[in-house]
Amino acid sequence: MIVIESVHHMGITVTDLERSIKFYRDMFDFEVIEKLSTSGIAYLRIADIVIGLYEAAQYKGSADSKNKLSFFVDEEDFEDAVEELKALDATIIMGPENIRNGQAVIFLDPDGNQIELCYPRID
Repeated sequence: MIVIESVHHMGITVTDLERSIKFYRDMFDFEVIEKLSTSGIAYLRIADIVIGLYEAAQYKGSADSKNKLSFFVDEEDFEDAVEELKALDATIIMGPENIRNGQAVIFLDPDGNQIELCYPRID
């Protein structure tokens, strides 16, 4: 058995590294912790979450994909987060809707990658 200590990072394919860095920084306040511009890779962090952005010019997110990043949002902040998504003209593809005694909303990043905001945590 392989013993996993924690998640190191989650990777996302993007078509334009700079646009995606700006999106994740503006939307969530991620900070760039490493950028390898010659290879089109950047690592961003917020709290203990690290995402890797991997640039591939021909990438296109599939409309039927179920891949997504899912972020926990405190129940008290959820409605404000949804309002902010609307104010930023985010492409919401689901919700907000009720799930597991909470709510979820799924929207798209600039490359069609799905991002979910939800509560409560799965324990």
